Amino acid sequence: MKNIINKNLFIWLVIINVSMFLSSCKDDDSDNLNTPMKITAVYLEDAQSSVTDRLVEYARLGQTLRLEGSGFSGLQKIYINGRSTFFNTALLTDVSLLVSISGETPILDADPSARNTIVLEKNGTQYTYQFEIRSAAPTITSISHTMPQAGEEITVYGTGLQGIERVTFPGDVVVTENSIISDNVDGKFCIVTVPSGVSDEGGALFVEGLNGGAYSPAYFNFKKGLFHNFDDVNNYSWASGIDDAGTPLTDVIPATGSHPKSQGNYQCFNAAGATIAAEADKRYWTNSTDWPSALLNVIPGNTAANMAAVQMDIYVEGDWNSGLIRMVMADGSSTDRYCMLYRPWYRNGAIVAFENPGCWYTVTLPFSDSDDYSGKTFADVVASMANASYKQSGPWFHNVTIKDVFEAQPTEVKVYFDNLRVVPLDTPVYDEFED
Repeated sequence: MKNIINKNLFIWLVIINVSMFLSSCKDDDSDNLNTPMKITAVYLEDAQSSVTDRLVEYARLGQTLRLEGSGFSGLQKIYINGRSTFFNTALLTDVSLLVSISGETPILDADPSARNTIVLEKNGTQYTYQFEIRSAAPTITSISHTMPQAGEEITVYGTGLQGIERVTFPGDVVVTENSIISDNVDGKFCIVTVPSGVSDEGGALFVEGLNGGAYSPAYFNFKKGLFHNFDDVNNYSWASGIDDAGTPLTDVIPATGSHPKSQGNYQCFNAAGATIAAEADKRYWTNSTDWPSALLNVIPGNTAANMAAVQMDIYVEGDWNSGLIRMVMADGSSTDRYCMLYRPWYRNGAIVAFENPGCWYTVTLPFSDSDDYSGKTFADVVASMANASYKQSGPWFHNVTIKDVFEAQPTEVKVYFDNLRVVPLDTPVYDEFED
């Protein structure tokens, strides 16, 4: 009997203590609902970084933040730049909470009164914290001309390129916002005038704007990679189907405008504007006995084939609706071996209209575009040229059919070309926090 009484007493004591605890918690929650909210610091949560919990003064779309402060218990809503943003209440304490910035959060089109704010709401009251919200980090995907002349306008393409304020060229030559036109709506491009004094050693462009900084691949003005330019670097061997191939063209084209023009001597696959028949080709060959191995001094042999490329500058007159440029590196196997293709009217398996920029522009052909070089290195490219049956390489205009997709048509397009060069494709890493 005594044991039963003691047991019942113990149960009642437990019930009373739990009730008191729950009552206390309820009182605490009630008190917390009325506690003023405050953010004292914002931390960026990044498991991939060397600093996984970093104190920051701005953040980007898609990033996760830890807000530190007080009075968070009972929090009901969070607004970032005016947009209601989900947060996990299970990870909420009175002094800390986690929230991810939605990719749908408005930036430039946010209400001016809500831009760069984090707003906390509970129990009918709001707390506003001023904090800069940026778009995702910008990127550079391509440059319209990578070896232009001073005074010419080039276009840098990419993402997040709103409000570009500075462009730094190789040699630390800086152009500021007065000479830059930005796509402030979609951030897909910026236009900049090339300054004088850009280093002939080449390197990456660096842009800085509203969304931070970004590097281009290190192929800008990479003149030490030139192996044929019809002027001071000339490895001409022979040509087929090109009139007076040994005599370069010299007229300045286009004659007017601020965009890139011809640079001294150059050549054309169809200068006379004749009809190029279906399945016909016009070939230009350089003597590749010596220059490939010499370029191992400027591009390391162990560079992956997808991190090095051939570039050439071209200018197009007429409607390019058939035919492609076939850049052959090692001749003597078959038409489709050891080569990379450029066909601007065919993209992602579909026929598209060729958009002619009306000026000279750069074509970039990574070596890995060739099945023969996929997974290989630049040293393998040079070796294939050394072992080729014929020591010659160069661009063709090949008016060829694409099986089951497109049948070649006669064409009168003129494609001028210049500045054949090998370039690196590595992009410097930009650490915005300078770890």
